[in-house]
Amino acid sequence: MKSFSPLAGKTILIIGAPGFLSDDAKQALIACRASVAGPVVISSAMERLTEGLVFQAAIIDVSISDQMMLWLNEWLETRGIPFVFAHDQRSKPPRGGFVLSGRPADLDAIIAALFGPDLSYYH
Repeated sequence: MKSFSPLAGKTILIIGAPGFLSDDAKQALIACRASVAGPVVISSAMERLTEGLVFQAAIIDVSISDQMMLWLNEWLETRGIPFVFAHDQRSKPPRGGFVLSGRPADLDAIIAALFGPDLSYYH
């Protein structure tokens, strides 16, 4: 059966602490037929990315350091890889922020930002 999810067949890289990706969020991504890589911890993200890890989009923990956030932003934009910065479901995001959870509305917002019609929106 063909899946019409924009995530189908894509690998989504998760960058954040081990607890950033909840089981519910991981299962929701898998239910959309995505492959999930990570979570890659921040301290090794630069090394892992430069080793040639293949992925089509990234979801990054918004609580990373400013320096790492800027490096990731530049690295991903240079390669045309869509990404969003998100909070995990345990923290209270500022109004309008992305939340990485298993809730359909949260996942739909992330999918729209990553693969929606306005591809100029990366983060």
